[in-house]
Amino acid sequence: MGREVHGQEEQQQQSSAFEQTYGGDLFALWSESFGDHCHHGYYENHLQLDGNGTLNEDSFTLAREAAVRLIDKLLLWAKIPADGGGHGPQKILDVGMGLGAASRYFGKRFPHATVQGISLAKVEVEIATKLTASQNLSDKVSFLYADARTLPFPNNEYDLVWCLECADHILEREQLMKELARVTAPGGKIVLTTMCNRELLPHEKSLSESEKEVLENIFSDDLAVASWSQPSLYLRLAEENGLEAIQSDNWTKYVTPGVPIWIHFYKNSDLSIVGVKAFSMALPALMKDLSSILYSRQ
Repeated sequence: MGREVHGQEEQQQQSSAFEQTYGGDLFALWSESFGDHCHHGYYENHLQLDGNGTLNEDSFTLAREAAVRLIDKLLLWAKIPADGGGHGPQKILDVGMGLGAASRYFGKRFPHATVQGISLAKVEVEIATKLTASQNLSDKVSFLYADARTLPFPNNEYDLVWCLECADHILEREQLMKELARVTAPGGKIVLTTMCNRELLPHEKSLSESEKEVLENIFSDDLAVASWSQPSLYLRLAEENGLEAIQSDNWTKYVTPGVPIWIHFYKNSDLSIVGVKAFSMALPALMKDLSSILYSRQ
């Protein structure tokens, strides 16, 4: 299940898939509806529908606010200190930075920090760079076209490595975790959130056939998603790479209230992205685990 990616030629193929899926019209429509945060939100209440049972403009406003709230909640959960007196992170890596919204947010929240975002989609790097310049943050927030499986940075370079909803785009999770651990400085932290399959029950050897069928529709070239894994895989890889103080949590209940707005957006986007639409329709039934995992390197 999923698409295996290896070598430079395959990297180019995956980059092209990202460009086709997330570039151009989709980015424009997404930004108009959700702003520049390309990730789920943290909802404390369910989105309210109007009298016709559909979403309204207030729902999109709530979605934009929820996307920022997710970052704040993750920072709080991971015990990332505020930057008063320079006690916050000094060097931050944003892996799979989308349009760079989290990177810019960090640039404002942590005045003493420099932020490096990376993406395998050149269009993301271009848009993020322009948006950052428009906010006068280019002196401390920058973006690079790079592969998370072969990070072009020295060992022990960053005291905060941020990987928000990126891992499910990368099949080689062992290599991803190895690289995240390698560039994290002693005493630094890795915060990773990703979509996951549910954990199997003791008597199960695999997901059900109906679950596999729906997931196959999600893991399409159109969506540029490789596969989902069980949360336990990420925890095992963290231990194997020498990370310590590992903790994890399931934030599904805080994310799923936003599912209706995803479905509304993709149903009305007029974009022929089969994987995305299958994903939005499958979320209520299959999103059993959105795992937030914190790793520390001592």
